[in-house]
Amino acid sequence: MRATGFFYALMELLQRCVAVLNKNRRGNFTIPSPRLYPFQWNWDSGFIAMGHLHDKPSLALTELEALFNGQWENGFLPHIVFYHEENYKTYFPSADYWNAKVNAPNPLKTSGITQPPVHGYVLEALFNAGVDKNRLTSLFKKVLRYHNYLYKNREFNNSGLVAIWHNWESGMDNSPWWDAVFDTIRDEDLENIALNRKDVLEVEESSLTRPKNIDYKKYLYLINLLKKQHYLSISSDYPFQIIDPVFNAILIRSNRSLINLGKKLGINTTFIEQKQAIGLNHFNEYLFDDLSNLYFPYNIKQGKQIKIECSGSYLPVFAGIPDKSKVIEMMDKQINQPDTMMFPSCAPYEPGFEKKNYWRGPVWINMNWMIWKGLLDYGLYHKAELLKTQTIDLVKKYGIFEYFPPFKNSDDTKGLGGADFSWTAALIIDMIKN
Repeated sequence: MRATGFFYALMELLQRCVAVLNKNRRGNFTIPSPRLYPFQWNWDSGFIAMGHLHDKPSLALTELEALFNGQWENGFLPHIVFYHEENYKTYFPSADYWNAKVNAPNPLKTSGITQPPVHGYVLEALFNAGVDKNRLTSLFKKVLRYHNYLYKNREFNNSGLVAIWHNWESGMDNSPWWDAVFDTIRDEDLENIALNRKDVLEVEESSLTRPKNIDYKKYLYLINLLKKQHYLSISSDYPFQIIDPVFNAILIRSNRSLINLGKKLGINTTFIEQKQAIGLNHFNEYLFDDLSNLYFPYNIKQGKQIKIECSGSYLPVFAGIPDKSKVIEMMDKQINQPDTMMFPSCAPYEPGFEKKNYWRGPVWINMNWMIWKGLLDYGLYHKAELLKTQTIDLVKKYGIFEYFPPFKNSDDTKGLGGADFSWTAALIIDMIKN
């Protein structure tokens, strides 16, 4: 009877997740969450496609096709595609604030920064599911152009590793990883920056769960600097120049998928193969810390790692980068935490931890999902199953939210951030179906 009850609870959760994806569809794309995120987001759509894959595979292709409508002439893929002009005033910074024009598509408006490139990995999953080959081939060529852009415009010092120019490009917007960088921005640099934030009006306990106003001004300060260069380049004194292990691990994992697909589709991927080999050779040199057995961002301007333990410190597992013995040590450290859920976005004992604040402590389903996929690739099935079970249980307990309490004994009754969050729904579907 208990097994039957568990099965029905799982099927009920599956149905709720499918309903969220259906609810959040806006024509040919899916918004991340009603009101809070009313447009199409870059890596969100990659994760969302994984959910559609199990129910309506053609929608997975449609999702990515809509995203790549926003691709720039130089191959760059922005982090927001601003469909539906009637919603422009409901989000800040708006499409007009970004004012992205050079190389950008017209009349479709976009932002001027990017996000972690999960799309190659997703395309391989779609190919293996047997989706329309012609549509997939067209998408493959666009993803390949995006990866080429990253290496030609963002590669650091011929290392095969690419730099991010804004904290939003990491996907981990207000992570403590970025605090030291933002501490270098002076108060006088922010005097003329006005805020018109909408996000704080759309979530509960926004003072505890969203980035602070002073931080948001610093994010806009970076945008204003990038805007002057039409988002095409940075000056040598630009403050945010980071080699991020999350962005680069996802790039390397997606490269592997593109290389595999290129062979099957008969498309040359020699350039990506070369950069992949170089990046794998340099990844640990710049990003691995032997003492902690973890990965950290590399601050190019300071020439050193930012040694704060975050969920991103484990994400290279997704790309198969650490040796299996190291992975086992990394996972045992997480499994043996008595009071903390696996992979909080910042470890509770680190400076900057805040249990409810966005990427400063809460658990995120996408990070768990990627690490879970990595563990399966390593053949660490027991550890993968522990992570999968805990992740599904979080959503069963707290609902289909954006992020989740990091403590096992939390007195919270529901999740944090945006409700009916699409990538949470999509990735839980993938976990249940697998």
